[in-house]
Amino acid sequence: MTTIKKKSRSIKFILPGLIILFIASLLLYLNIKKEKDWVIDEITFNARDGFELSAFLVKPVNPGGNKYPSVACFHQLSGNRDDFLKLFPMFAKKGIVAIAPNFVRQKANLSAKRITDLKDTLEYLSSLDYTEKGKTGIITASFTVETGMYAIQNNPDIIANVIISGPILREESRKWLTRNSDLAIFNIASILDGNHYLLMEEYTARSLNPLSRNLLIKKTETPFTLPAHGTFVFDEIPGIQNHIVDFFAEVFGIVEEADGVLRNPDPKDMITFFSTDHMPINATFRKPAGRSDAPALLIYPPESQTRLYYNDLIDTLVNKGFAVLAPNTKRACRKKIKINLCDMEVNGALRFLKDDPDIDPEKIAILLPGFYHYFAIKAVNNNELPVELIMLMNFGKFREFLDTEKSRSENGPAIRFIKSSEQKKILFYLRKYLKKL
Repeated sequence: MTTIKKKSRSIKFILPGLIILFIASLLLYLNIKKEKDWVIDEITFNARDGFELSAFLVKPVNPGGNKYPSVACFHQLSGNRDDFLKLFPMFAKKGIVAIAPNFVRQKANLSAKRITDLKDTLEYLSSLDYTEKGKTGIITASFTVETGMYAIQNNPDIIANVIISGPILREESRKWLTRNSDLAIFNIASILDGNHYLLMEEYTARSLNPLSRNLLIKKTETPFTLPAHGTFVFDEIPGIQNHIVDFFAEVFGIVEEADGVLRNPDPKDMITFFSTDHMPINATFRKPAGRSDAPALLIYPPESQTRLYYNDLIDTLVNKGFAVLAPNTKRACRKKIKINLCDMEVNGALRFLKDDPDIDPEKIAILLPGFYHYFAIKAVNNNELPVELIMLMNFGKFREFLDTEKSRSENGPAIRFIKSSEQKKILFYLRKYLKKL
């Protein structure tokens, strides 16, 4: 009897202990799993003058008190934060937090605002509980390279700078860049960048940091019409992202990969289609539920804006039964000499819409802002866009260059002019010209 009582008492104490151990192990497992899950958040924060900046933030779902190195990604002129989407999963795998703001204050008379916008982005990144102080890097491309020089000077947290196709114009900035032994630089340039190519080589040779390096692309031909300038290298030079992420990992002292997994590698409703010369274009694409013959609108953003400019309009149109494809402007289509680049992008978008089984290929309209004025003039006057309706937004003085009567041939599209604030008029024209068929 005595032996039986002792055994029952032992079981009485061991069983709860095993249960507690199991629960603790499960919680530890779940916590580790969550730390490996990363997401892209669409965030907004205010610059010092109250101007609202929007950004993508790549972060762990559950930091669990851990601190992570971080990188701020600054796009080039006429670029946008989507330029860095291919890098985000790779940052997550290494355990690096990343922020990519969308800069809309790009005009020459806003140069001071651009500098403070970059500084305020870095301050926001530093304010996060899970970023490690003293382990921050930046990526700058083309016009943001010089701006980045101003933004990071006197900021000891910045220890790595990836410079893509960058003109550094001020001698003061050049000296600071090459004499600052605490800053590792990674210069990336194409021979088609001209003088920048030679300067990049010089910067690396003069850098006092042993981790500095360069990647000078001597290829004179690319698969695309544009040379590999700025963030175009992400599309045109395979493997370039690996070099960039490995550079940051070495500078930050990352020995083992965090194996972070980005659970939503693309933002909501994001797709990629290809121009007719195979350039990948990121876009928002939304369709009304339950329709197999939806009319569609192809809609491009104004200069210095992204697909997100039309979020409210897209919601309205989808609720009214229209599909919407809103690409990011990737090409510098506003100049006469580059009209052919717009042809390739717009025709690729139209091909994508017409190939979708839920879109009626005979009910497609296009909205082009003034940013596309030269392309629009050529396309309208030569009747080169196979759509039912072309809406030209904020076209202003460029109306006089349009032969709208010629464009309204028997099989040509209707041409209508609108202002950016006229959502009701957009919907009116869509209903009139697309739903009448």
